[in-house]
Amino acid sequence: MLVRTTTLVRRPPEAVWPLLCDSRITSTPRCPVFQLGAPTPVECFLPAGPGAVGAPRQCVSDRGVVYQRITEWSPPARLAFHMERTDLPFGSCVSALSDTFELTPVAGGRATRLTRSTRVEVRGRFRWARALAVGIGLKAVHRFVFRDWRR
Repeated sequence: MLVRTTTLVRRPPEAVWPLLCDSRITSTPRCPVFQLGAPTPVECFLPAGPGAVGAPRQCVSDRGVVYQRITEWSPPARLAFHMERTDLPFGSCVSALSDTFELTPVAGGRATRLTRSTRVEVRGRFRWARALAVGIGLKAVHRFVFRDWRR
């Protein structure tokens, strides 16, 4: 399953890139999906310092942590990583998760079209229902984080 979300950030890619590497979410979710159990993002950061292919990345939510490994590092245009493990409740039904952020300059470089694509493989019984729930939750997370970053 692929979940893709795009937004426009009124800052150049060089100003948006640091949000992918070290950001703390300061807003409160308004979407009811979070009240139904979707994890609310708190922060993402690079625990080992500078980013590079092979470096770790962590994303913390109110329900646990997703431990990731960077697979592509092309500042300020593209960042990709895959989940190595998680202690989030959905971890038992997700066999693989990978993310790609693409930053495209627009408006003469004064703004950025930011696209996040998350590829997820769901396992277990009732896979279609689990995939639907995970997909809805991921879309809500994408939108929530993008809304915070646009501020």
